[in-house]
Amino acid sequence: MDVNPLCVILVKNGSRGDQLLFRYPYTTDITLHTESKNKRPTPYSLITEDTIQKSQVSRTSNIANGKLVGFSDKVMSNLFAVKIELCDSKFELKVNDVRFVGHPIRLNSASAPARTKTQRKLSSIILFHIVFALKANLNHDVVNCYHDLSMRLGLALRHEEYRCQFLSTQAKLMLSAHDDASQLPEDGQVSPFQLILDRSLLARHLKQSYDELCGSGIVQLRVNNWIEVSFCLPQKVHCSLVTGLPVDCEGLVDGLRNLKPYHTFLLLVSKADLMCSLPPDSSQALWRLLQVEESHLMPFFTLAADADLTLNQVLMLVGHLVYWGKATIIYPVCSTNIYVLSHNAPTILNSQLCESFQEQFPGSSLHAAMAEFSMPTSLSDKTKPIDSPLQQQEQVEQIVWLLKHGILQQLHTYVYLTPPPSRTGSRELGWCGGGQLGSHGTSSPASTSIHTPTTVHEPPPPPTPTTVHEPSSHPPPSSLHHHDPLPHPPPSSLHHDPPPPSQLQALHHAAVQLSHPPSESDLGSVCSDERSPSPGVTVGVTGEDSVVRTLDATLTPAERELVMKVEAACNPDDLKLFAKLCIYFRGKHHLEEMMYRVNLRRSQLLHLIDKFRPVLLTCQHIDPSITLYTHTK
Repeated sequence: MDVNPLCVILVKNGSRGDQLLFRYPYTTDITLHTESKNKRPTPYSLITEDTIQKSQVSRTSNIANGKLVGFSDKVMSNLFAVKIELCDSKFELKVNDVRFVGHPIRLNSASAPARTKTQRKLSSIILFHIVFALKANLNHDVVNCYHDLSMRLGLALRHEEYRCQFLSTQAKLMLSAHDDASQLPEDGQVSPFQLILDRSLLARHLKQSYDELCGSGIVQLRVNNWIEVSFCLPQKVHCSLVTGLPVDCEGLVDGLRNLKPYHTFLLLVSKADLMCSLPPDSSQALWRLLQVEESHLMPFFTLAADADLTLNQVLMLVGHLVYWGKATIIYPVCSTNIYVLSHNAPTILNSQLCESFQEQFPGSSLHAAMAEFSMPTSLSDKTKPIDSPLQQQEQVEQIVWLLKHGILQQLHTYVYLTPPPSRTGSRELGWCGGGQLGSHGTSSPASTSIHTPTTVHEPPPPPTPTTVHEPSSHPPPSSLHHHDPLPHPPPSSLHHDPPPPSQLQALHHAAVQLSHPPSESDLGSVCSDERSPSPGVTVGVTGEDSVVRTLDATLTPAERELVMKVEAACNPDDLKLFAKLCIYFRGKHHLEEMMYRVNLRRSQLLHLIDKFRPVLLTCQHIDPSITLYTHTK
């Protein structure tokens, strides 16, 4: 959908009444286009009975060649020079297939600074209004973005009017240009708006805003060389960077709210260009974050430690980068990440991406690199042992390039608690394949053992009626206590025999072990097979029957009975760990999230899943929490 504006209009209302000062584009050689259904082609055509019975319905369009037509200057000044009561609020008007949106600003009001009122005389302008003309069928979030830009420009102009009467001076130049154009002879007629562009700085500001909205979707201008106005139209920016489809702004915001400490960001532009584009008064925290080398290999909490920032600061800065189309969210790149070709990947021969890939990696083919990930493949499987370090480094750089252009997407392993319909046999789903989960079943980012800030919400521990010893800095959100259980087999296919005495004894031993405080090795277990996982919450519970009550609160009776019949349930350590993790076995948390939340080694988690294979099912798919912002309405 085309989100470009049709026109930008500036209207003022003062002591001499309302008047349209400037509009751009100002092409006037296009006339209003009107169509009529069932219209007779000529006056001499035959009039039939159907023609008489059908009423002629006319349809008027005020859009021609992507420009606004059909509105005279006087009509627009009457429409947009609103009453005082409508000032400082959103203005929206729909006429035919055009929607006008703006934010009228009132001058000489009580909001003017008291010191400014005493130093200068009041302006002759009562109100002014910057209006954007849009297509009427645009989504509501696009309309809200244009209203935000109109309000920002209006507030900047009001500040400059109070400071140095910038708006009054520019209005006089525009009015004089209108008078000069009306006095020109007929053979030398020039549009007054062309004269205004040559004379007025404010007119050039509005033209720059229109051109940048139609171009990149990012507006960066300095009003009167003093007030900086920055604006991003995310529907335009992310349309050109990620998938080529319009983005849902609400989905983008929701995706930024789902950022986790074990995620990281990948710059979509060069770091040098980004740092050069930053204003002089930009945040020093952003400069420190951008100076961290190989940030795509480290999770957020490690970046926070290296940049000497809090985790909340890092998340806010990365959110700004993603919103402005300068970065995207990924999981830290490591050898065990599983990637597959994105459904939006371009497969056209001799495309612009192919040329860019060959310029970046001479001698390599984009389609050959894409063919290697037509099936889910890990980076370690792609790397050959005989490859030199330079070849391995180039392969990593190719993966980063493919991720940057949205050609690859990562798959994560999710676990479902699915008891079999009978005592024998187990089921597998999706692409995971049968057998045991190998070393490539999940990812393990590089990290350091630091604590998560207090404002980052961690998931709740398995619900137990006894006291749960957790760090006080991690308040569990109430929304995470509810998990929808998966459908389980009918009661007729389940067995209700009590567990054997050996399993009851093992359950008792597991409860006794849970009553003791965790050892230092349990609390400090932050190293995985390859890299250390993110630090999370170490759940410690007390009470002899804590395992039983945890399983009772998390599982259904049928599920608990079949879990206790698994051979691994006889081991107290395995049963204790399963009770701690069973709340995450509903397919809503991937392995990387479990590792972070429970502070568990990756090898331990994979080993436990393999032991409880008869009742656990694994599948692989993308993480929807970091792909929401690429969805469309």
